[in-house]
Amino acid sequence: MKRYAYSIFCDDIRNEVNGKASFMGVVGSLLYVNTFPCVLPKLCILITAMTDNENPFRELSFKVLVDDESAFDVKLGPEEVKQLYQNQGLIDDPKGFAAQVMVTISPLNLEKPCKIKVVVMADDENIECAGLQISLAPEGTVLV
Repeated sequence: MKRYAYSIFCDDIRNEVNGKASFMGVVGSLLYVNTFPCVLPKLCILITAMTDNENPFRELSFKVLVDDESAFDVKLGPEEVKQLYQNQGLIDDPKGFAAQVMVTISPLNLEKPCKIKVVVMADDENIECAGLQISLAPEGTVLV
């Protein structure tokens, strides 16, 4: 398995009593708004980095940029990554390992259309991850 990363953008991530997470208002790679400037009360992002068991992570960093401005940045060193692997033994026949972060940006003030970029670095390797474009809704589009 080649290393890869993915992201889920949504209005809210709710941690349920049973250990599950619920994602409310999931959007794809494009989000329309009615006007600029605008305020999104909350934008949540689940970022997942995957690797195979033969190529474990040693260091990880997760960044979220709104255009070129940092909105979230966390770095995990070798000891922190090692702690993430502790529960790996609980899974029968794991095919790989997932490291996840849940990001909440609240509020998100937007003056103009923008791109939200997700940057995942693993052991000095940039793992491409999908972002989100926020644009003005085309005329005639009804947003609920």
